[in-house]
Amino acid sequence: MSLRATSDARRSEPVELSADQLDLTAYVRPGDRLVWGQGPAEPHSLTSALVEQRAAIVGDGERLGIFLAVTLGDSMKAEYADHFRYFGLGGLGQTSRLTKVGAVEVMPTRLGAVTRLIRSGRLRFDVVLVQLSDPRDGICSTGLVGDMLQDAIRSARVVIGEVNPNVPFSRGDTQVALSDLDVVVRSDAPLPPWPAARVSDDAQRIAEQIAELVPDGATLQMGIGAIPEAFAAAATGKRDLGLHSGMVGDAVIELVESGAVTNARKPIDTGVSVTGLAFGTERLVRWIDDNPEVVLRSIDHTHGIRPLSALPDLWAINSAIEIDLTGQVNAETMGGVYAGGIGGQLDFVDAAIGSEAGRSVIALPSTAARGSVSRIVPRLADGIVTTPRGSADLFVTEYGVADLRGATIADRARAMIAIAHPDHREDLERAARTLL
Repeated sequence: MSLRATSDARRSEPVELSADQLDLTAYVRPGDRLVWGQGPAEPHSLTSALVEQRAAIVGDGERLGIFLAVTLGDSMKAEYADHFRYFGLGGLGQTSRLTKVGAVEVMPTRLGAVTRLIRSGRLRFDVVLVQLSDPRDGICSTGLVGDMLQDAIRSARVVIGEVNPNVPFSRGDTQVALSDLDVVVRSDAPLPPWPAARVSDDAQRIAEQIAELVPDGATLQMGIGAIPEAFAAAATGKRDLGLHSGMVGDAVIELVESGAVTNARKPIDTGVSVTGLAFGTERLVRWIDDNPEVVLRSIDHTHGIRPLSALPDLWAINSAIEIDLTGQVNAETMGGVYAGGIGGQLDFVDAAIGSEAGRSVIALPSTAARGSVSRIVPRLADGIVTTPRGSADLFVTEYGVADLRGATIADRARAMIAIAHPDHREDLERAARTLL
């Protein structure tokens, strides 16, 4: 099941090297664009070698393009800008360290479009660095990531693999043949964990309200963080829920083991939980390993219009940085700086509101900065609209639920003010009279 064709210019079997033997100047050219797995799927031996050898690779030539999505570590630094040109999908995870200092050129692109951009050549990757499990009969797994990796591997000139026994052998769009690789480096580095979020009282109240809304049999899309973790605990009494998500954390295990998630009613992927990424602890890694009840799929399947439209009761649970009084959502910037990204929010919101019995839920605490800043605002501060007001549905804070379906602008403003923090409602009412 090779992803890449063997040619006269490429060996049918990879060269095996130690990390110390790896000379990237033999494979990476000035001006090349590189990508690797998100989050815990970063191949640290390879990215460390890239950093150490960056000057030798680039020389007097064009900088290397480094694509960043959700990062967990700090292997990429702003001071490497003489040799690296960072570009990516926003300020997700530790990438926000770089966006805060203006070191990342942001592509404001919905995640569901990324694999099509790769296949069309609009998003070019010359070199893929990929972390892999130990092989089974010549086949490795990308472990905690389905996402875009297989498409990137198909289109790349060079693929370098870091084979690590700590990587789980997951099911789905994760299989990579050893023959797809040009070089293999062995590693036994531990996978970086994504620690469990601290669940505040506000997050708990928000999650409990969402759990009351979600019916038995619904298919869930939810991410990672405090609200999804609290929701999982609050929803263990549900039955026959399905899971079709872009990203999951440890919370999904609780939903499955409690019997809340069975995937029994899903018309596609029946009996199977679907995700594109898995960010969590060692418990999640072990749960995914060789588990036929969870698959990691490519973006085409997790965020694609056709698979999502086949789910008649999709409940999409997402978050935001701020929401205005008419239901416009900003999930990207804060104070003019990228602190998030479009991600898959728009893909799932559109699918949920088009789903016959589905709903879109945008959930967030009502304030930031210890209560001094309202996250429900008269107008979005940076003018960035991630999800438009034409797609507004349910909004949840610790103070309640605002249902904006079929509501006029004035009705929307009243509903949003009602779920804002009481300390900010008077200012919001004053602004609404002036602006709306």
